[in-house]
Amino acid sequence: MRIVVVYNSKTGFTKRYALWISEDLQCPAIPYKDFSFKIAADYNIVIFCSRIHAGSIEYLKKIKSHFNSQPVQKLIVVATGATPLTSISSITKIWEQNFTENELKSIPHFYLPSGINYEKMGFLDKTLLRFVSKMLSKSKNKTDEDTVFEKALQTSYDISSKKLILPLLEYMQEKKLVI
Repeated sequence: MRIVVVYNSKTGFTKRYALWISEDLQCPAIPYKDFSFKIAADYNIVIFCSRIHAGSIEYLKKIKSHFNSQPVQKLIVVATGATPLTSISSITKIWEQNFTENELKSIPHFYLPSGINYEKMGFLDKTLLRFVSKMLSKSKNKTDEDTVFEKALQTSYDISSKKLILPLLEYMQEKKLVI
């Protein structure tokens, strides 16, 4: 199988995961900005890695539209974000916002927690996250998840780990997508 990892990274977390995946699968990693669907034709499997931004997996709609018209290729989606793995309902909501019911069944998808890097963020992203944090702090009916998320938004942190790509690698082995 010819595999390529395509990644979109704003602050470096997604790029780090993409490079770990490409290293373990011994395949190329290409930034999304350098990727074309002509390049995609050379591969059986495209692993698309992107950040979650305001509930959306950035550039996923464009990637999915290509694969809907090219059913021969296999698309695997990896989303990264600041949400901890323990926030299952938040992660489920992200999948439901980004995939149709059919796509959830047919497109393998994985979530990898990464972190927040305010130093590498643009003004709008910083402002948005600080606004969300402030709104959560004023909320009177906070869930435990809300409290964890509010605290997580207060400073930069990094919870990425190479071991978190193991479920993806195991999936690739199980489905015999790699040797």
